[in-house]
Amino acid sequence: METIKTQGKLIFVADAIKECDNANRTKFRTCTVEIKGKEYFAKIWEKSFQNGVVVGTDYTCELQADGDTVWITLLNGSSAAIATMADFADLFAEITV
Repeated sequence: METIKTQGKLIFVADAIKECDNANRTKFRTCTVEIKGKEYFAKIWEKSFQNGVVVGTDYTCELQADGDTVWITLLNGSSAAIATMADFADLFAEITV
């Protein structure tokens, strides 16, 4: 599945811890994120949640397409912006072939 990363604002995190139906029984919490002015259901891995998150903060969100469904995972390793080519066009322009 293809993944895309974008910024999303954390709106809510559930208290309940759930488990994936996989061999590792990976733990996660459901959450709500705002992306492009609209709120969506998402998940945050429990290990990531334990590293700390703050409601109202922008975080990187990974969007994974699965047919007509998009699964959203909040990544809290950093709340820094995702770099784009526009951010560094001047540096890439310095590269000569």
